[in-house]
Amino acid sequence: MSSQSLPQPLSPPSPQPAPQPPPSPDRPPHERLDAFLVAREFVAVVAQQRARLHGLPGEAGPQLERAAVSAMLNVAEGAGRQAPRDRARVFAIARGEACEAAALDVAVLFGALTAEQAAPARALLDRFTRMLSRLSRR
Repeated sequence: MSSQSLPQPLSPPSPQPAPQPPPSPDRPPHERLDAFLVAREFVAVVAQQRARLHGLPGEAGPQLERAAVSAMLNVAEGAGRQAPRDRARVFAIARGEACEAAALDVAVLFGALTAEQAAPARALLDRFTRMLSRLSRR
């Protein structure tokens, strides 16, 4: 059988992510939680767009900043809670704060951000709220 008759891959396989070292027990509990890391990345993206968000009606820009920071801090707080119900309650509060980041939509609707500029924050926010939905059910 010739090699020409074998199907050829359409694209090269994507590289596998590098294995991550196990979380260090020396790090605070929130830094070992993926939801916190995603929240921190979301805050960084919002901070990068800060100048564009200034002056949005209804204080939507500052509200987006407050909601992003509050969600991140609530995740850190929840990670430090011992009782499962208490942890879940704080993660649910963080999810509510993340949902307030709908101010991102206001920024797009008023032209402060294009949909393309908002896309990285939107992707992080979607991932973050899914994580918080799972964490708040425990």
